[in-house]
Amino acid sequence: MPLRLLQRSRFKPAALNSVQQEALEALQRDGVAVVSFADLFGDSAFWMELETDMRSFVEQTERELPALSIEERRARFGNKWFLVRRFRARRGEPNASLAPDSPWLRLGVGTELLDVVNAYRGQMMRLHDVDNWYTVPEGDETDRVLSQKWHRDGWENHIVKVFTYFSDVDAEAGPFEYVRGSAEGGKYGSLWPWEEEEVYPDQTEFAAAVDESDCTTLTGPPGTIVICDTSGFHRGGFAHSRPRILSYLTYLSDAGNRRHRRKFGVDWTVGDGSLSEAARFALNADTTGRSS
Repeated sequence: MPLRLLQRSRFKPAALNSVQQEALEALQRDGVAVVSFADLFGDSAFWMELETDMRSFVEQTERELPALSIEERRARFGNKWFLVRRFRARRGEPNASLAPDSPWLRLGVGTELLDVVNAYRGQMMRLHDVDNWYTVPEGDETDRVLSQKWHRDGWENHIVKVFTYFSDVDAEAGPFEYVRGSAEGGKYGSLWPWEEEEVYPDQTEFAAAVDESDCTTLTGPPGTIVICDTSGFHRGGFAHSRPRILSYLTYLSDAGNRRHRRKFGVDWTVGDGSLSEAARFALNADTTGRSS
């Protein structure tokens, strides 16, 4: 039996508490769920650890940004020049390698989040990408580009992403937006349907085809967690006067992780603490060893 089928057949979802269950039901119904860190994790010390580490990234970013022109940002940050990414390797450089006890890996493979993601997909998932983002406010003179426009993510159908806000994200900070019911099987699932490459419909035609009441803008204070199926239509990062600061997690199935190179490495030399089976699966390389 193929590994992915064997793994799926043995999967037994973890028992969820009421907060996790509510998030799972929202994901299944709408494709997106919102929960507070305090409600989901209930660990103020862990939040302070994450926030302190995030602050060092923000401070360094804000020291460097004023000296960079847009052209220099394009050269340094690539096609998403409006987005500073902490752990994403630049072209020709190795991916960041994080210890299993890194707060960002603990966030990604903690039972609080991972159990919801696994239950939604019906199998144990791989943590494919971990990053911190600083979205640069560009004023009111720019037009939406790339992921600031409505689109479906490629790579894998029902890909799951998690955004945790570390700043007050209002309309001025480029909040995440989502069309409820736009993942496969939902109200808009067959509208410019999902493909392996990103799907960017004509934005005018899209606006005419989607009921505005089904578009949700996910503003929120620090500690807001957005869990979403980004094979559904979404956009974000169109910041005007305030930066958007968040942590970013992507989960793929084992099969999806094999097809697409993992965006970070794990430094196992420092030990793995007391990882659960699901957490170890999420962090381990796929069987080709490409993603270690």
